[in-house]
Amino acid sequence: MTPPPPPESPCQMMARLAQEQAASIGGTEERVGELRTRITGLEAQPDPAGAQIGALRQALETLEKKVEDDRAALAALEDVIRENC
Repeated sequence: MTPPPPPESPCQMMARLAQEQAASIGGTEERVGELRTRITGLEAQPDPAGAQIGALRQALETLEKKVEDDRAALAALEDVIRENC
């Protein structure tokens, strides 16, 4: 049986959360890039599918807002870490 990991200090926990948040932001940014590429490809077609492009643009806008919000939350967490750890 494996012993449980040692408990994290508050600073360790916040640092781990910051790393996880940064990784999450990176994944969302990748998805944003994929959507942009897909939209560009659809727009380049001779008869672009307007409804599909509109839906993708809406999804893109939502993801961009999420990245913005997540970056703000990460910056706030990093400030707390710098001030307290």
